[in-house]
Amino acid sequence: MGKQKWRLILSIVFNIAGVIAMTAEPYVIKDIVNDVLMPLRFEKLIPMLSLGFGVGFIFIACRYFQAILGEQAAQAAVYNVRSALFERLLKQSPGFYATNRSGDIINKCTGDVDWINHFICYVTPKWVEMVLMLIAALVVFFSINWLYTLILFAVTPFSAIVAMKLARSVRPAFADAREQLSKLNTVVQENISGNRVVKAFVREDYEMDKFQKENQEYKRLNIKANMIWLKYGPVIDSIASIMTVLNLTVGGTLVALGRIDMGSLSLFLSLAWALNEPMILVGTLVNDTQRFLASCEKVMGLYYTKPDIENPSVDRSPKEARGEVEFRGVSLSYGSLKVLDHVDLHVNAGETVGIMGPTGSGKTSLVNLIPRFVDVTEGEVLLDGVDVRDYDLQELRRRIGLTMQDVFLFSDTVESNIVYGVPDLEMDKVIKAAKVADADGFIREMPDGYDTIVGERGTGLSGGQKQRISLARAIAKDAPVLILDDTTSAVDMETEQAIQKELASLERRATTFIIAQRVSSVMHADKIIILDNGKIVEQGTHSELMRNKGYYYNTCILQHGVMEEEVSA
Repeated sequence: MGKQKWRLILSIVFNIAGVIAMTAEPYVIKDIVNDVLMPLRFEKLIPMLSLGFGVGFIFIACRYFQAILGEQAAQAAVYNVRSALFERLLKQSPGFYATNRSGDIINKCTGDVDWINHFICYVTPKWVEMVLMLIAALVVFFSINWLYTLILFAVTPFSAIVAMKLARSVRPAFADAREQLSKLNTVVQENISGNRVVKAFVREDYEMDKFQKENQEYKRLNIKANMIWLKYGPVIDSIASIMTVLNLTVGGTLVALGRIDMGSLSLFLSLAWALNEPMILVGTLVNDTQRFLASCEKVMGLYYTKPDIENPSVDRSPKEARGEVEFRGVSLSYGSLKVLDHVDLHVNAGETVGIMGPTGSGKTSLVNLIPRFVDVTEGEVLLDGVDVRDYDLQELRRRIGLTMQDVFLFSDTVESNIVYGVPDLEMDKVIKAAKVADADGFIREMPDGYDTIVGERGTGLSGGQKQRISLARAIAKDAPVLILDDTTSAVDMETEQAIQKELASLERRATTFIIAQRVSSVMHADKIIILDNGKIVEQGTHSELMRNKGYYYNTCILQHGVMEEEVSA
């Protein structure tokens, strides 16, 4: 960071040196007019021209080094900002992604950050150059003729007033345009991710209309923002033109009256751009500065968004990881919606717990409390006798293997997806995890076996294959707690039985939570709980729940299609 700071400082130094060189060049022209052209002393022409070329070369060299160093500093700044944003995103809890559009997040990390680069590389040097040139021109002009200078600067306040009005008007307009771009990006991102659904339901026309609607709105807001600039732009250009006319008129008059010489007039005319250019560029720079500030607000808003789930000030995680889990009076609410209501459950290390219940009964929410994807509203969740909120988050999640309802595979090799949680895992253990998940067979039949690249989100694999690779990833982690959320819903009964058999044969038996809708997935569990409306309404082994003749019993009858006498037997 220190290296980039010095690059930025040197860039500003070269910028200042370039301005000095630009200011010196008109003095050379003045001397050529007064000492060479007016008295017709051409013997001094070559030395004066050489001096002029030398000053011009210094100016070009300063500009070059200023641009190079500024670009390097800007790219480093953008790199650091993007890295910091991505690090923040990695620390955000799942709730953050549930309430923020992915297109909006991507736009903040790319398009909005790019405006920082543009501001550092172009806008900042231009502001510095304009201010320094204005000061230099003022000093030079006042040293020659104060009346001439005051007349020229008579129109400057009008330019400042117009620039301030432009700044106030254009900033909210560009903020609206950036927000609309986020919505447009979201539509594109959703259609890329959900293209199969769009095609399956023949909704291409609908999605095109939706995109066109957002695209049209983005176009409208951009036109609105640029029309604000076009409204003030001609006024600023007119003020600059008036100053040029004043310069020629007043300067010519003063020469005729003998108040200034021709060299001084040439100096005024040469430096006139130092007054004109700020008035011409001020609108563009104000415009770009407002875009930068609008983007900065979004970037800073994302960076300073606090995660819902944060690390404790002191890590109290026990050294021994056994896998004992306990829910004590656990309640969970999302706003006014109560998802879990005073749940009490104790699971010994190594036990397998089956969790069933109607859709929306709180099954996934219950297990999400263990790795702290969400925090309890009331009560506490303990892992090995310690509240999970007292664990270091990374240490807590290292002790938990997890497969999710929505299976996600990275666009990488099959092996890389399996070893995602333990990158240095030996190949024989990778194969062992795949065999437990009943995935080794179909993986070996792939063109490159374990080195086969799977498409984005597992494109090219069946639902059952994706589930089994996801299960292998969780098993490969060899964690003391294993959470299987509807892991075998897309596989056939024979495959499911093979997976259950392999899981039971593992040397180290993890504390396992199995969320399922099929009785066959949980019937061999040490304990089965039935959730309904966030409460445990049934609890026991398969035999006990069958005798209870509640939800579990009815589900078993429904799924197996047998008579009550056969089920009892």
